[in-house]
Amino acid sequence: MDPSLFPIVLGLFLAVLSYFLLSLLRFKLPPGPQPWPVVGNLYDIKPVQFRCFAEWAEKYGPIMSVWFGTSLAVVISTSDLAKEVLKEHDLQLADRPRNRSTVWFSRGGKDLIWADYGPHYVKVRKLCNLELFSPRRLELLRPIREDEVTAMVESIFRACTKPGML
Repeated sequence: MDPSLFPIVLGLFLAVLSYFLLSLLRFKLPPGPQPWPVVGNLYDIKPVQFRCFAEWAEKYGPIMSVWFGTSLAVVISTSDLAKEVLKEHDLQLADRPRNRSTVWFSRGGKDLIWADYGPHYVKVRKLCNLELFSPRRLELLRPIREDEVTAMVESIFRACTKPGML
């Protein structure tokens, strides 16, 4: 065999192998729209996203798998199922997958967003609820929030009214 054909044959073999592995994985997932390679279902999502997901829910059921690029998302489209997932099975679904960048930004999962459920997460959440999100603290920070919202709206207005925008 010609040595220059080896990378092509290897690439073809890996593509076929990954297709079969993905198809085996797909049988264990909830139903959903057929994903494209690499981009997943990103091209299938319509501009009004909630209508797109509502149409998919009618076709595939209240639990469906959707691929955003190479990342899988399981979409729950009814409030009853969402309540069951978030209230009754929260401990099984509380952990989040991490890559190198999230580990670095979260300092190894020690912040509130990326922390694994456990004693550390409970302490951080309790601290945030008592100190950051208490009604007294929220009322003290209200002027800052109002100033930021006003600045954001003014910025959007200036960007929209620039000459040449229409």
